[in-house]
Amino acid sequence: AHQGMEQTGMFSHEHEVEMTRRYRTDHDLMGYEADDLLSAFDTLSEGDVWQYRYPDDDDLHNVGVRGIYLNNYVRWDPKQQHEAMIAQYGYQTSAFSRTFDCYDFVDCYNYMHLHDELKFYKQGYSKILDHACREIRHGRLTRDQAVVLVNHYQHKTVNYRQLFCDWLGIDNHSLQFVLDQHRNPIFWQKDAQENWILQQFYSDPLLNSITTDASRLHFIENSALKYNQDDGYITIGKGWP
Repeated sequence: AHQGMEQTGMFSHEHEVEMTRRYRTDHDLMGYEADDLLSAFDTLSEGDVWQYRYPDDDDLHNVGVRGIYLNNYVRWDPKQQHEAMIAQYGYQTSAFSRTFDCYDFVDCYNYMHLHDELKFYKQGYSKILDHACREIRHGRLTRDQAVVLVNHYQHKTVNYRQLFCDWLGIDNHSLQFVLDQHRNPIFWQKDAQENWILQQFYSDPLLNSITTDASRLHFIENSALKYNQDDGYITIGKGWP
């Protein structure tokens, strides 16, 4: 799947985009190539990075390999696709504190919480805005309703931070100090009391009177994410016991 089609709308089905080295570098690897690791770290050698290099265009052409995306051929609507998996295979969902979407990344303690908080600090918006924009494009929300939902969810408490702190062996204040170093000054400023304030570019006080019926989105919550303390902190893998 092409993540840009769902997340940002940078392409449509009509563009029929294909995988390229440039797209991988710019959007998947954040501007880095495997060879950049050789110059940044003395511990990595040629043998560590060669398999991560993107093939040359000539090599790809000679063997006939093309990187195609499924959502160029199938209408990409994660809500409908998840609900098909719920109906056919019993896919389990779980409510999150920071978004109305209870389908995405239910197997991860970090993605909708600590990961989302980092995104909020760096980009000035969180996953709820991605979800709201997607629902607008699919005609299930109006823009005004989306703004109300974003303002409601984006400052909600991040869960499982203490689990992460315990795993690292630090306290929450130390973690917050590190996170604050990554706040983007374009979006975040301190007030007279040294509290961080988000610059609201899309907030409108007039929208506070709008009642948003989030239930009209019909997201199905059928289970709850559980954590077994005896298992230790799960860094890679499913969050289900």
